[in-house]
Amino acid sequence: MHEGLGWAVVTVSTLLLLAAVFPLRTRLPDRVGDGLLGLAGAGIGVGGLLFLDDVGVASWIFAPVFLAVGAIVHVRALFAGAGPFRT
Repeated sequence: MHEGLGWAVVTVSTLLLLAAVFPLRTRLPDRVGDGLLGLAGAGIGVGGLLFLDDVGVASWIFAPVFLAVGAIVHVRALFAGAGPFRT
C-alpha cells in the first residue's frame, strides 16, 4: 500500500484528464486526444490500485485497460453530436 504515491498518480491523472477533455479536446487531433484520455484513465486505475494491499496480477492488467477504454468511450459519448455536453 502506497498512499502517497497513489494520491500523486490519481491527482496527476485527473489533471491530465481534465486538460484533455476541456481545453485540448477541440484543438488536438482525435488520436492524440484519445491517447491522452487513455493515459489518464489508466493512470487513475493504477493510482487507485496503489491504495490497496495484496492486489492480484489480473487487477494490474485489467483495471488500467478498462479505465483507459472507459475514459475514451465516456468522453466521446458525452461530447458526441447528441450528447449532453456537445460543443
